[in-house]
Amino acid sequence: MRVDELVRSLLRRPMGLVLVVLIALGGAGYGWRSASTTYESTASVLILPPAGSDGTASSNPLVNLDYNMSQLALTVSSQLQSDQVQEAVADAGGDGAYSADTLSSENSAIAQLTPMVALVASASTAEGARSAAAALVDQVSVQLAEIQESANVPGAARATAVISTPPGAGSAVGSARLRAAGVLGLACGFAALLGLVALQPSARGGGRSRSGVPKAAIRARLQEEWERSGRNVALSRAEAREAWRRTEALLAAERGTDVRALEATAQRRSRRA
Repeated sequence: MRVDELVRSLLRRPMGLVLVVLIALGGAGYGWRSASTTYESTASVLILPPAGSDGTASSNPLVNLDYNMSQLALTVSSQLQSDQVQEAVADAGGDGAYSADTLSSENSAIAQLTPMVALVASASTAEGARSAAAALVDQVSVQLAEIQESANVPGAARATAVISTPPGAGSAVGSARLRAAGVLGLACGFAALLGLVALQPSARGGGRSRSGVPKAAIRARLQEEWERSGRNVALSRAEAREAWRRTEALLAAERGTDVRALEATAQRRSRRA
C-alpha cells in the first residue's frame, strides 16, 4: 500500500484515528505518572594548608606537591569515588549518583586547578538530596584525614577542609517525566497505528456490498478492466466511485441472471420427473 493510499484509508476511518490519539495520550499519561523526579543538591569544600607559620607546613609532603593544594584537592576528589563513600552517601538518602570534581581557575591566563572541590548529590526527594550532599561534605574531611594519616603527616602540619558552600535544598533537575511521557506516548501511538494499518487488508478483502456482491469480486473485476484499458493515470475520487457503482451493478445483474437460470433449470427437471 502506498503512502497516499494509506493516508486516504485512514482519513476514511476517523474513529480509528481518534482511537490512535486516545491510546497515545493514555501512554503519555502513564509515562508521566510512572516516571520519578530526580533532585540534586550542590556544595563546595575548600582544602586549606596548615595554619602554622613555624615551618610545620613544610613537614606535610601532600601540600608540597605540584600545584600545591590543588593537587591535594584532586587526590581527595579521587578518593571520594571509593565504595566507602558511596555507601555513606546512599545511607544518607542518596540514590548512589554523585560527583566530586576540583574546580579550575576562572582566569583564562592561568589554566590550572584550584583547591576547591565541587560536590553534587542526587536523590528521589529534595531532602534526600540535601542529606546526601551533607554526607558527601563530611566525607571530604574523613578522606582528607585518612590520606594524611597514611602519609604519616603530623597533626599540626595537616591540611584541613572547610565548607565554602553548604549543601542547599534539593532542586528538581532534567525532564524525566516529560521524556517518559513523550517516549511512551509515541510508542503507544505508533503501535496503535500499526495495528490499524494491519487491519486494512482484512477489511478490504472481506465483506459484501449493499447489493450482496462480494467486495473482492468487485475489486477483481475493476482490476481486470483497468489492465485491459491500458490506462496509466490514476482515477479521480469521483471516477473511482462511479466505476465501483457501475461494476457492482453489473455483477449484481449477472448474479441475478445466474440465479434465474438455475431456478429455470430446476423447474424443468422437476416437471420431467
